[in-house]
Amino acid sequence: MRILQSIRARTAAVVLAAATALTAANGPIPALAAPHPAPTDTAAGLARPAADDPALRGAIAPIGGVVPGLTGAAAERAAGTAADRFRQLTRERTHRAAAKAPAAQDAQLHTSWGIRMPNAASKGLQATQSVVSGARATSGGDYVYAPTAIPAGGACMEMTTAYTPDGALLWAWDWCGGRDTVGKAVPMDAGFLAAYTTTVNGHPAYSEDIHQTDSSSNTWTTYLYNYQTHAWDSFYTSSGTYDIPEYAFGWDMFEVYTSVNSSTGAGYYCQDMAGQTFESSSIQLLSGSTWTPASSSNSTPDSSTPPSGSTLDCPSLSISLTHPNDHWTAHIG
Repeated sequence: MRILQSIRARTAAVVLAAATALTAANGPIPALAAPHPAPTDTAAGLARPAADDPALRGAIAPIGGVVPGLTGAAAERAAGTAADRFRQLTRERTHRAAAKAPAAQDAQLHTSWGIRMPNAASKGLQATQSVVSGARATSGGDYVYAPTAIPAGGACMEMTTAYTPDGALLWAWDWCGGRDTVGKAVPMDAGFLAAYTTTVNGHPAYSEDIHQTDSSSNTWTTYLYNYQTHAWDSFYTSSGTYDIPEYAFGWDMFEVYTSVNSSTGAGYYCQDMAGQTFESSSIQLLSGSTWTPASSSNSTPDSSTPPSGSTLDCPSLSISLTHPNDHWTAHIG
């Protein structure tokens, strides 16, 4: 859904200082071949992601430290125009969800495809989300939000992998208490990749856990898995009233904000991201106290057949539901 202005030198310095504290990365660990129901989370930790071999390391991973990053005004400055576009996309979706006249459109296309999870089915989401390592800045005012995910059940944050004219950013968008803004942002730089990604299906990917931690205050917390320490690090916590009740579901999706490059006849992102893959795998939903793979019993795709790339202004884009409904892939040829 949306993306970043240039990260000012002082902001970059803050993040770099935090990143340098991270140790060197371990070698990549292959993902397990197939997702499976995970055990109940316990006071000792959270269910270990499939990409870190629970059979070898143990089904439960401890909760460790805190992911370094920007919060408050610094996070909002880092997100910049990417956040503005993200808000615009949500406004337009809200109009559609309420069956009202569409919001005012400009020359750009704002669209998405992915998996929806009804609110009654779950109260948490785990997924392993791809990262385009060394992604070039997008051009033409385009933004790619992929993957972007929010659990069902009135979750307070959406975790968005954003590619923008100023670079790549991971943020937690705060959807509670009327805040409607970036709560925390982390540039996906070398330090982030070393600590929080492993190789999954041939490309870097991070693993996230977003779930409700206090029902009385509607408190939610996001964790990222640290592949160096083999523990979950907290990313962001928020609580309060869910601000977008028009959405009676959560989602995990590929989303773009794009305009057509007249010289190519396709969205600018189509050339900027040529050869890249966007992927969400090992999607699991927390039902009661058990993690269960997303399936036809607890989720549904936006359409039975993914849209053609042309409908997203990128004829070379191919979207596939790799395994219903816990794994989707979008590849730009």
